Amino acid sequence: KQMNKFYVSFIVILFFSLPAFSENVTGFFKTETSERGGYLVVEMGPCNKNNKLTCGIIKEALWEDNGSLIDDYEHINKPIVWGMKNTSPGKFKKGKIWRPTDDKTFNSKMEYRGKDLIVSGCILMLCSSQTWVKIK
Repeated sequence: KQMNKFYVSFIVILFFSLPAFSENVTGFFKTETSERGGYLVVEMGPCNKNNKLTCGIIKEALWEDNGSLIDDYEHINKPIVWGMKNTSPGKFKKGKIWRPTDDKTFNSKMEYRGKDLIVSGCILMLCSSQTWVKIK
């Protein structure tokens, strides 16, 4: 009897000590180039208000042709991704993504494919995706 209680206690403790998926996307990612010829560098990491969720902040805007900074870009240090919940290894859902070019916010999800991050968003039935490349 004593041994059975031990095993049951051990299993209960083990079960409750296993972490839920709480991986965050971290690092700097290059977005796809826009029609205007520029791309963003987004710093991904834990959200400030809830570090179990992933957020992304625009850190730089650069021209694709020569890599120079877009000096007058107005959205530096603004959030572009927020509230991404790690639902399974390498997959994130239930977040939002903001598209600065037309100021639209989409329901979003992300998925790692190697070093790349596939970011997609939808408004109603209209969906689009981009491949963001990890640069550091």
